[in-house]
Amino acid sequence: MLTEALLPLFRRSPATSRILNISSQLGLLNKVSDPELKRLLQDEERLTEAGVEGMVSRFLSQVKDGTWRGQGWPKVWTDYSVSKLALNAYARVLARRLQARGDPVSVNCFCPGFTRTDMTRGWGKRTAEEAAEVAARLALLPPAELPTGTFFKWCTPQLYSKL
Repeated sequence: MLTEALLPLFRRSPATSRILNISSQLGLLNKVSDPELKRLLQDEERLTEAGVEGMVSRFLSQVKDGTWRGQGWPKVWTDYSVSKLALNAYARVLARRLQARGDPVSVNCFCPGFTRTDMTRGWGKRTAEEAAEVAARLALLPPAELPTGTFFKWCTPQLYSKL
């Protein structure tokens, strides 16, 4: 909702505006085993915000009635993984929509990897400062090098559906 509320401000800029979502590889499609859900998320042309919201609603409904286990959702940190799965899918939908309209807005996702933060109880391979430096470099890429609809695992662009 925040992104949608800010879009009119992004569009006013003469330069390409940049949205870089902090995400996780736990939200990639290889973590999903439900073939129907995978088909929905892989269909780049048909995937919509409503489809992403429907996926999240389905997950929440199954959590509420206790049936989510064995339904093909990610197995590790499931609630976090589903939230990142939704974020990654929404970013792709938004990037496609803005690109089709010719809006100069780049929308990407960045996975900093296992980073030492409060969420990881201080465990991780990288410091928050190292992750922030890479995120800043990605957000400030020169316009000629700036992609949209891309998932970055650390500094490397990844195919959303192939990891």
